[in-house]
This record gives sequence, C-alpha cells and structure tokens, in this order.
Amino acid sequence: MPVPSASLLRRRALRLHPLVACLAAALLMPSGHAGVRSAAVHGTVQVSTCDDAGPGSLREAVAAAADGDVVELGGLGCDTITLSSGPIGIGVANLSLVGPGREGLTISGGDAQRVFDHAGNGTLSLSGLSVAHGTAADGGGCIRSAGSLALDDVVVSSCVAGTPDTADVAGGGASVAGNATLTDADFLDNRADGTQRVRGGALAVGGSLRATTSRFTGNRAHSHDASGGNPMQNLAEGGAIHVLADAELVDSTISGNTAQSDTFEVFGGGLAVGSHPDDVAGSLELLRTEVSGNTVVSGCPVCAPQGGGIAAVGITRLRRSVVLDNTVGSTGFYGGAGGLRVFDAASAEIIDSTISGNHADSAGGGLIGPSEGYLTLDGSLVTDNFAGNQGGTQEGGGGVLCFSCTIQVSSSTVSGNTAEANGGGIGILFGESAPGTSTVVDSTISGNVGAEGGGFMLDGGRLRVSNSTIAFNLASTRGAGISGTEYAYAIELQSSIVADNATGGAANNVWAFPDTVEGANNLIPNAPGLPASMPADTLTGDPLLLPLADNGGRTPTHALGEGSPAIDAGNNTLGLVFDQRGEGYAREVGAAADIGAFEQQPPGPDDVIFRDGFDAGQ
Repeated sequence: MPVPSASLLRRRALRLHPLVACLAAALLMPSGHAGVRSAAVHGTVQVSTCDDAGPGSLREAVAAAADGDVVELGGLGCDTITLSSGPIGIGVANLSLVGPGREGLTISGGDAQRVFDHAGNGTLSLSGLSVAHGTAADGGGCIRSAGSLALDDVVVSSCVAGTPDTADVAGGGASVAGNATLTDADFLDNRADGTQRVRGGALAVGGSLRATTSRFTGNRAHSHDASGGNPMQNLAEGGAIHVLADAELVDSTISGNTAQSDTFEVFGGGLAVGSHPDDVAGSLELLRTEVSGNTVVSGCPVCAPQGGGIAAVGITRLRRSVVLDNTVGSTGFYGGAGGLRVFDAASAEIIDSTISGNHADSAGGGLIGPSEGYLTLDGSLVTDNFAGNQGGTQEGGGGVLCFSCTIQVSSSTVSGNTAEANGGGIGILFGESAPGTSTVVDSTISGNVGAEGGGFMLDGGRLRVSNSTIAFNLASTRGAGISGTEYAYAIELQSSIVADNATGGAANNVWAFPDTVEGANNLIPNAPGLPASMPADTLTGDPLLLPLADNGGRTPTHALGEGSPAIDAGNNTLGLVFDQRGEGYAREVGAAADIGAFEQQPPGPDDVIFRDGFDAGQ
C-alpha cells in the first residue's frame, strides 16, 4: 500500500489527544536536514533539492535510509539531478527510489561517473524516473547491483561501461549479480566496450530476468582487439541483453542492437541466454515479443558468430512472437543463424510465431535448432530468410537448419527462403545422430530455393510427411521438393502433395537415395530421382494448386483448384480434426480427406439480400 504523506500524518495526529498530537508532530519534524524525514519512524525519506549533495539531496537521503526504506523524489522543482561527486552508493540490502514518472525526473551521471552502486544483497527498486549518461571503468555504466534489480516505469539511456582496453565488461546500462525484474522499462543507446569477454550492451544479469512491456533499442556490446591481448579471447555476447540463467520476456521489443568482436566469436545480436563457450545452460521464453533488426558482426576469418537476433543455451520457447530482419555477418569463414540459434541437446518450440527476413552469411538463415535435440514449429511462419555459403561450408538451411536434431513441423508454413547451399526451406545435417523421426504434418513448404533439396534436405535420419503440401520450390541440382542423401534412413509420405517443384537437373519433386519411399495416397506428378520407387497408389496428375495465400487460419496455404485430383483422394491416418488452418476447417470433408495441407470446405450458405440491407446466410 502507498506510504502516507507527512501532511496526511500530521492531520491525523491533530485529531488525537493534544499531548499525543504534539508528540506526533515533533516526531514528524525534520531533524538537522531540511526535507529528510526519519527513516527509523516511517520508512520514507523525502528528497527536497536537486543538488548533488547536502541537506535534502538524493545522496543524503540514500545515506540516511535504512534497509527496506523508500526514497521519495516527487514534487521536486527540477527535472534533472546531475551527479558531480561520484556514484550514489547504496549499502543497505533493500531500497526503493520512487520518482514522479520517467518523463518527470532524470538522474544523470554527467558522462563522468556511474549513477547507482548497490552493494547490498537484496533488491534495489527504481520506479518513475530515468537514469542516464553514466560511465564506469568496469560493468554497469549507470547501475551496478551486487544483489537484484527491479525497474518500473524507468528509462536507462546513454550509459557506457568499460573502455576498449578493459577486460571482462558486463552491462553497458546495468550490471546485476542476482535477478532482474523489469516492467515498462526502456534501455536505449547504451554501450559496453572492452576486451576479452564483453556481455550485455544494455543489461547483464547473473541470475534470471523477467521483463514485461519493456524495450531495448540501439545498444551495443563490443569486444575490441586491444594491444597486447589474446585476440582469440575477445568474445561478445548479447548486443542488448545477456542473461546467465533464465529469461522471460513478455510484450517486449529488442531491436536495432549490435554484438561485435574485432577478432573472435559473437553470440546474440539482441539477446544471449546462458553461455555457449562456458557450457552454461539457462532457459528462454518469449511471449508476444519482437526481436528485430539486430546484428552480429565478427572480424574473425575462421570463427562462427551466431544468432543475429538471439543465441540461447537451453530450453527455448517462442509464443506469438516475431524474429524479424536480424543479421549475422562474418568477414571470412562462417556466420550462422540469422534469427535464432539454440545450442546443445535442448528443446526449442516456435509456437504461433513468425521468423522472417533474417540473414546469415553461411547457414541457417532463419534459425538453427538444438544439436541432438528437438525443434518444434507449430502454427508458425518461417519466410523470406537467407543463408549464404560463405567459406564453402555447404551447410545451408535457408529457413531452418538442424545439426543432428529432430524437427516436428505442424500447421506451419515455410516459404520464400533461400540457401546458396542445400536445404532452401529446411535442412537436417548429420541426422543419423538425431534422437527421433522428423515429421511434417498439416504444413506447407513452398517457394524455397536451394542447391539441393529446395524444400527439404534430409542428410541422415528419418522423415515422415503427412497431409502436407511441398510445392513451387527450386533446386539447382536435384530434389527440388525433397532430397534425401545416402545417409537418410527412410522417407515416408502420407496423403501429401509434392508437385510443381523444379530443378536444373533431374528429379524435380523427390530425390530419395533410399531404395523405397514409403506411404500411401500421395500426389507426385513426375518420377522421383532413382534409385527410389514410389508407393503404387501415387497419383501423378496436376494438383491444380492455387497461389500461396491467406485462406484463413494462422498461416498461408495453397488452396486446391476446381477439379483437383487431390480432392477426396487422401487419407487421415493420424486422425487429424482440422487441416493446416486449424479450428473451423475440418480435415475430412466428403468421401475422404483431400491430399495435402488444405481441405476444401463445403460451400457456405447463400447470401441473402433484404430490403434494408445485406446479410450472409444464416
């Protein structure tokens, strides 16, 4: 509950017995310092001047506060307090600073010192103010906490931590040893500079982070090539945020941040969770959050910078989120995972989300999934991502790339992605070490481009495609729809369309090295690449697919044209209730399920025109 003001307490005291009233009034009177109330009595200390030091100042109020007190900064006659005599040291475990609102008051370090230095092991809470222009030789340009940090309605901006010669810098804006909780917080244009390891251009958290309705924009973590240093130790992690343990972001934005190393590895242009070099796992959950326009840059000719938007070690889940227009760039050998990189044998779930327009110089234009783990795409769109072939690594994966992982795709669309190597839409490498069978169910893979496997490249492991459409993909060599190498154990197709794909060579739709492609009720217009053979009941007519479009549901689909041989010619061995579009679009209409991801629905009721208006049928 809010702390009563001094005037309110005085009014209450006057209603008491006169002697009690006098005693109460005496206790409320300032003692020695104008504007500073006794923290021991009421737990609130009032700031009354905008001076850096002296009676009534913020510095004096913090010095007078006891553990758990509140420092009030409302009602000041200024909008800026500029520090000139060093950072404000906070020795108590728990302290709250309450301002009039982020637009009403800024605490500035004057580009000369850190603003707040919290030595306590509790929580420093800031609300309703801005913190700016702090600078520190080590981590935490504006705020450093040995405990935890809570921000509510706070802006942290234009803070700088470290110098190009400083080793191991963390948190350009704030460095937190414990946990951080952010609500409606902005971290803008902060910078962490150093050599060797540099983490979190805006925020570095040693524990866990929960951020709600918060924004991180224009921050940078830069590991420099300092004279006399070991260039192969200059690591940068998290252009905006580095969290060592668990991170949860809700209704937040991470945009326009950069992680850079002049000579070595870089992870996470926007956000890094856990630590890949140290093999430390955390977890990541994004809900209704956008990660966009972030960049990873490495000057190392033989390194592997990764995660233009996000690099995460551990269990990762994105729900109703967007990873958009992020970039991984390298001057030489490799640059992977333009949007998202998930490391180690974890699991990653992309649910009702979009991964679009990301760019990687070498592999995994949209994302790279966990090695020997599980990647799930459900109700999601992976589109218009690009993976180059810098260094000739031939790893590909324009939309999605997995090293020995198992992919489960459902009710999703992978479209318009490009790989200069293999796997324009989806690529699985070293699948023989994958823990399970990869599946594509009720999904569309369309309009992707790759050298081999324009739609799907399977280099090891097993693939099962059910009630899906793989169409209009391009490959310069073979298997424009699906390509399975000699390391692929088995390919099974059930009630799926693989059509209208094109190559510069043979096997436009399917190239499958295994002797047999298994399954039933498929529509594949032309022969696959030998030596494989297709199921005997495979249809070969034109499926009459209409262009990829919003036909309802969560993701775009190819509708079936009038008279398509796919109508009522499929199966529903999985017992699916809906087609790719989800609720409201039944999977089985008519004599049998349609082949492919799209089920033609029964015609709706006729429209009715009334004298006074227009009404759709009842």
